[in-house]
Amino acid sequence: MGKTSKSEMILEVASRFKTGRGFVKTKKSLKFDIEQVKIEILSDEVSKEIGREKGNYISFNFDELLYFDAKAKNYLCKRICDCIKELLKKNKIILGKVLVVGLGNYAYACDSLGSKVVQKVLITKPYLEKNLFSKEQVAEVYAVSMGVYGTTGLDSSEVINSICKFLKPNLVVVIDSMVASDEKRLAKSIQISDTKLLPGGGVGNARKEISKENVGAPIFAVGVPFVVNTQNICNVSQNLIVTPKDIENKVKAASNIIAKALNLAFNNLTENEIAELTE
Repeated sequence: MGKTSKSEMILEVASRFKTGRGFVKTKKSLKFDIEQVKIEILSDEVSKEIGREKGNYISFNFDELLYFDAKAKNYLCKRICDCIKELLKKNKIILGKVLVVGLGNYAYACDSLGSKVVQKVLITKPYLEKNLFSKEQVAEVYAVSMGVYGTTGLDSSEVINSICKFLKPNLVVVIDSMVASDEKRLAKSIQISDTKLLPGGGVGNARKEISKENVGAPIFAVGVPFVVNTQNICNVSQNLIVTPKDIENKVKAASNIIAKALNLAFNNLTENEIAELTE
């Protein structure tokens, strides 16, 4: 039996494509051996061939040593923040209300990224209610951790849609662990996109897509590959999942990086002010 890629990483599913009509790919080397790759899918034809939505995908790829370097992690936070601000500008989104959604099963370390990011996001609604900050200083940020269909019986897309009908956010940021086809990418990449997200798609248990059409607000998706399907790396019939041996530490570090980047992107506060409010 041949290998079947079930990767959720744009770098893997679009690896054979080069810049041309309907597809733009640029690479940039950053400090601390971080590589930034931007991919833009512009045409329906390319979108269909790749199997990914039209839109912008930005990946930050790094060495495992980054997890042990505080300066490198802080630098990456700021670059992800810049990336989010760039996507806001491209999509002409003016921040007012932001809903951050953590997907995944928090009972499993490899699938707990979403819930851990939500725990560290600065929820500003209570501060705005008490007039401790103005809307010029902070966006109105809400957050919810969804769990998975098998443990809640609720479809994430439908729940988010219901919340959006009530909140009417300007943006929904969805955080989830991802599936890679190459074990060398495990925990060494962070992907941000302004396209829809298909919960469970990488492990063959896809639910209803989380998209602007389905939830009523623009979607940014942020993910880290923490699992790889064994069918992608060896010829086996069993569908097993492989994760890094120190998965708990990797998820904790990645969630800190992503949460801090979101906090910087959505608030005009200093790093020290944010740290005081979230620690």
